[in-house]
Amino acid sequence: MNIGDIAKKLDMPASRIRYYEKIGLLKPQPRVSGNRIFDKKALDSLRFIQLAQNAGFSLEEMKALLDSAAHASPSSRQWREIVKKRRQELQSKMDQIKQMDYILSQLTSCKCATLNECIDSCFSA
Repeated sequence: MNIGDIAKKLDMPASRIRYYEKIGLLKPQPRVSGNRIFDKKALDSLRFIQLAQNAGFSLEEMKALLDSAAHASPSSRQWREIVKKRRQELQSKMDQIKQMDYILSQLTSCKCATLNECIDSCFSA
């Protein structure tokens, strides 16, 4: 498949695929008559990149995961540690969001006359 076919199949701009090659996230693909030809391995890598992005991994983390995939399975210790760290970060963010939501909920239902009164009555420990 050429880059246009891959881009269409993955609903991904061709420029993004070129960028992934440029930064080393995706191995450069062989060219035939000047056109990149993508094999199943490249397609699988791009699918993994999409999945990892949706899970919130950074480009550096994705590169580490792809690099380790060449030497280990997804159940390997290295993979588990990277995923565990990411899940801990997500849990922390979810806790922050819950706290923000609580504050906004309190502010929405507040009947206090002044901000100081609200802070004292709605947010005191």
